[in-house]
Amino acid sequence: MLPSCDFGQSFGELLSQTLKIFYNFATIPKVVLACSQDELSPLETTVKGFEMGLPPEQKERQVSAGDSTTGLKTNVAGLLCYVGIWVAGIVFLIIEKKNTLVRFHAMQSLVTFGILQIILNIASAVRHWLASLDGVWLVYPHLIGATVIYGVFLAIGIVLWIVLMYRTYNGHLVKVPLSGDLALKLLAKLDGISKEDFEREAGDLKSHTEPEQPSIPLAEEGKRTPDTADRYFKGTRSGRIASSGGAIAWSVILLIFFNFFSQYLAFYQGVTTDGVTKWNIYPLLTQDFRLVLPILNVTLILSIAGHAAAIIFDKYLLREITLIVLNLLGLATVLTFLSILPFDFSVIPHTAIATVSPTVAIVVLAVIAAALGIEALVRFIRVIINMSKAPPAN
Repeated sequence: MLPSCDFGQSFGELLSQTLKIFYNFATIPKVVLACSQDELSPLETTVKGFEMGLPPEQKERQVSAGDSTTGLKTNVAGLLCYVGIWVAGIVFLIIEKKNTLVRFHAMQSLVTFGILQIILNIASAVRHWLASLDGVWLVYPHLIGATVIYGVFLAIGIVLWIVLMYRTYNGHLVKVPLSGDLALKLLAKLDGISKEDFEREAGDLKSHTEPEQPSIPLAEEGKRTPDTADRYFKGTRSGRIASSGGAIAWSVILLIFFNFFSQYLAFYQGVTTDGVTKWNIYPLLTQDFRLVLPILNVTLILSIAGHAAAIIFDKYLLREITLIVLNLLGLATVLTFLSILPFDFSVIPHTAIATVSPTVAIVVLAVIAAALGIEALVRFIRVIINMSKAPPAN
């Protein structure tokens, strides 16, 4: 446990009482509407197990999982651990002395969002430093890379924040890969509790807080349920392979074209002399295109790698996250095109076409950017909904 002092204890008691006041105020309607024991949620039934007549051995096992220094229910205290990200994690590590599960949520919040905060701060500092350089165009690819890294980790943080709050409030114990294991190790050293003891206590709580639910047949073809995760499997594996294979082929074609044949992105005019037609080529890309090429190459290479991984593993969550990241990278690439606009339409010999072409190019790029952003947002929301619906692992 953390070493205590008079100031820490006083602060903890004050914050605990404040949380209890707000929570009690927020739950007054639920108390008034509750007419019988049957209307209590499974988690309420578990936390109030001593009054519900649970067997003595279950009561004893609930001491560390159900009792709380703050007086809040486990799911509410766990939710609050994530609401304020790593700051709330520190607060609950200080004020919560009894409830092992709440302390785990607090430690996981501290570790997970603390690490993400450090990464975002470093990426942001690098972005601002690169943008402040005089010859910023020389390091423009690095600036784009830092921006992409910042955006990807920010998206990961938002997804984790929403999922952890939603799942924890509904009585699920979610352990984030890597950071959850690290949080458990730190908590074991801090509280002197073994991993086996924690898993046993968490299992006892879960067995009394969650009703039996059928598992979602994500890995089985031919079975149908109405959720999105199952609709992912409504097609055949060969169909998904064909889709990813097409994306890979298209990415390879674009990668080769823009790196070796970009001069052929041009306006072509045929001139016929003595029955012989000659084609005049007016390249449209300027020298500024080299500033866009690095992020374009990164997006196309990651598209090839991402779709290849989706073909090999064929997992719903992997494919959705891959597509979200690729949509964000595509959005960053299109926005880079819009900001630099590496086109020279003045070479077009037709005045009317040369005049309207810049506007058309901007509109087309803006529509593509909007489509990529909307698709990424829709997939993001869909993943959150499906993760919130998925039953916990046994």
